[in-house]
Amino acid sequence: MKRLSHLSAILLGLMFLVSAFAKAWDADLFARTLLQYGPQWFGIWAPVIIFCEVVLGLCLLLGVRPRWSAVAADAFLVTVSAVFAYGVFAKGIEDCGCFGALERYYTAKPWVTFVRNAVFILLTLPILFAEPEKEKNLTRKLTVMTVVASAACFICGLAMRSSFRLPRLQSGEEVNRTEMMAKLNGIYPFSADSTYMVYLFSFTCPHCQNSYANVLQFEQFGIVDKVLGIAVEDEEAQARFERIYKPEIEIRTIPHDSMSAITHELPVAVLIEGDTISDIQGGMIPSPGIFMK
Repeated sequence: MKRLSHLSAILLGLMFLVSAFAKAWDADLFARTLLQYGPQWFGIWAPVIIFCEVVLGLCLLLGVRPRWSAVAADAFLVTVSAVFAYGVFAKGIEDCGCFGALERYYTAKPWVTFVRNAVFILLTLPILFAEPEKEKNLTRKLTVMTVVASAACFICGLAMRSSFRLPRLQSGEEVNRTEMMAKLNGIYPFSADSTYMVYLFSFTCPHCQNSYANVLQFEQFGIVDKVLGIAVEDEEAQARFERIYKPEIEIRTIPHDSMSAITHELPVAVLIEGDTISDIQGGMIPSPGIFMK
């Protein structure tokens, strides 16, 4: 039981740390995920959750108060599972944001998330029932916890200050001077006397879905002549998106690697006048009303 307890603590600790640092790396994205559950101020819970995961992960990994850490981990997992269940059944949310930036590459189905959390809770049982051991080097452990938690807070703060960095798309850059814009020209020939909104998004990204209605209004309000969509290839997610939203714009799909060559953040709306980028909006795309004179 002792060996199993140590193994469970290591696995859970690593899981919490990976989850925390993945969220911290793109804390702004995680904050916007939380906005789906309620009022605007829900986003302030993002750094709190990240900090809690770091502390839990380090306590389990370093063996600081193992039983109490296991109880706290259970309480945390039950709470986030209950909140996600509310999101799934009351709000139609499918992305829990559990692993932050890593979910750009794989987004688990809701049932997978619930099963995964249940497995994590089961992993705490050996820790709870193991014979208590005398703690050693507590001061050193607390020092390590302080350093790692501080690093997580620094990354989180830096990510929230510099979110939606678009190094490859600069305002005013000519369309045919970037690799992606060259591809766009091949897919959607741009007329020199027209304006366009090119919406770069993912079918599985909740923020992309939340911004979709605002993007459509750019054409409806006459801000641009045409809105065009470019999405990451995902046939299953695309079918679901089309079933729910019944797209009113033309959408072309490209591989994930091709999208990453343009921007590492989604959604992004690129305003094109003729053959020149005149503006870029990243993150939650605002209402076109702010552009109206």
